[in-house]
Amino acid sequence: MWLGLSNLLDDCLLNYKTIRVLILTGHGQISFCSGADLSEKEDDDISHAIPTIRIKLLQFPIPIIAKINGYCLGGGLALAMSVDIRIASQNASFSIPAVKLGLSCPKDIIDRLIKLVGESHAKMILYTGDRISAQQAYSIGLIQYICDNHDNLDQYVLDLAQRISCNAPLSVRSIKVMIENGNDHLAIKTAIDACQNSNDINEGRSAFREKRQPNFQGC
Repeated sequence: MWLGLSNLLDDCLLNYKTIRVLILTGHGQISFCSGADLSEKEDDDISHAIPTIRIKLLQFPIPIIAKINGYCLGGGLALAMSVDIRIASQNASFSIPAVKLGLSCPKDIIDRLIKLVGESHAKMILYTGDRISAQQAYSIGLIQYICDNHDNLDQYVLDLAQRISCNAPLSVRSIKVMIENGNDHLAIKTAIDACQNSNDINEGRSAFREKRQPNFQGC
């Protein structure tokens, strides 16, 4: 799964100027991703590559929304935490059950969880390994919105993606760079300069003066 996702991101990068939002979801309504198959030993090469793939997701120049239905456990939750926005259905559940399996939780997952929900909530999730509901996840900031059912989830995520897509792509990307690459001053300067020197900044000003919707091109 992880290597397939990495290859997909590489393909998207080839056309990233025409892609404004990615939506990441599972197949069907039972599970977003329930983590690794514990009946099989994971290939060492894949195990070593997974943290790098999580970083690739975090630093990907296009906003990514996780559409979460059903189980979001272990590596599945790590995957969801590696994207920008998490929207879940009412039946979603979340956990990192490493302590119930005698496993050590990777440091990058712990750091990301703390960043999203704070140290105390992260300790509760990690020390117990218990599953939490969508409502509990929302209350601690792990997810941003709960939908009543699968159909509403589909529609809400699509509407959210469209709202983001209507905005200036270079502006959105610059914000993501500043959030996820806070110490990379060259990347931040490059992203800001791209906005300041774009045609879209003129389009945005013209649309504001003319009281119309802007038509941003990402250049």
